[in-house]
Amino acid sequence: MEKIKSANGRSVSGDDFFNRTKELAILQSRAKEGNHILLSGQCCMGKSSIARELGLRLKTKG
Repeated sequence: MEKIKSANGRSVSGDDFFNRTKELAILQSRAKEGNHILLSGQCCMGKSSIARELGLRLKTKG
């Protein structure tokens, strides 16, 4: 079993960011439709990481 690295309050990227394909596809679709997106949840659940990754993907794809 692979151990997940603890982020301790910082966002993750690259190889440390994984297993969010479905969520990113939904968020990317909503953003392209011009919808506002609100991420909420407990501390250290990945909100900042998924927002950063979404921004990178939207920037890359125009």
